[in-house]
Amino acid sequence: MRRRVLLIVVGWLVAAGATAAVATFALDVVGAGILGPQNQPLSQDDVTRALAAAPAPVTTSAPATAASSSTTSSSAASPSTPAPRGLTVPGGSIVAECAGGQVTLRSWSPDPGYRTDDVSRGPAASASIKFKNGGTENVVVVTCTGDEPHAATVADDHHGGRGNG
Repeated sequence: MRRRVLLIVVGWLVAAGATAAVATFALDVVGAGILGPQNQPLSQDDVTRALAAAPAPVTTSAPATAASSSTTSSSAASPSTPAPRGLTVPGGSIVAECAGGQVTLRSWSPDPGYRTDDVSRGPAASASIKFKNGGTENVVVVTCTGDEPHAATVADDHHGGRGNG
């Protein structure tokens, strides 16, 4: 009887170990990368190399101004190349950039449970995107104030009700 129980326990442990090994191999093969370097975070050097290799955005030259509204002094940022700015809005987040009075939505990411619709990415005087969750729609309109993008949100419940955001 003892021998039988011992064989059952050993057999169960071998089966569990084999199952774990097969599952780990399968996840690595389909690209989850738990065994390999596929999901490793980028180092600061990797980010610097990737940014240096990225093509520079095409900008039109604007008249120079004597005064600047920015108080930061960065030798890496050029005043003629506005930097994209991240905006957190109800339903998600947006990365937008202003150049020459025109706004462009560079990227967006809905919050969990939300999806996007009706994207008007620009460049234009205003750009917009809807973040939807069930019956709620948050319409986000992005405009430029100087070289800074600003977002305004209007919630639409499909019943004509509008709110501010």
